[in-house]
Amino acid sequence: MKLLVTVDEIENNKAALLLRGPKGERPLGVFPLENLPAGTTVGDILSLSFEKEEEETTAARKRIHTLHQTLKNQ
Repeated sequence: MKLLVTVDEIENNKAALLLRGPKGERPLGVFPLENLPAGTTVGDILSLSFEKEEEETTAARKRIHTLHQTLKNQ
């Protein structure tokens, strides 16, 4: 899956991104410029791709399970 974003503003080495959609654009968030492609400027359109991270998901589920067990046993 791929989403498109527009670089709306860059200030203090941070970029405000807008999520592009069929009904227009809406704020997505502010991200460090260093995390974006080199040479990114205001008005650029970037693509975001998503991949499922199995190891991260498994680790997060284990942490949540442990937390639930701890709370349940209190």
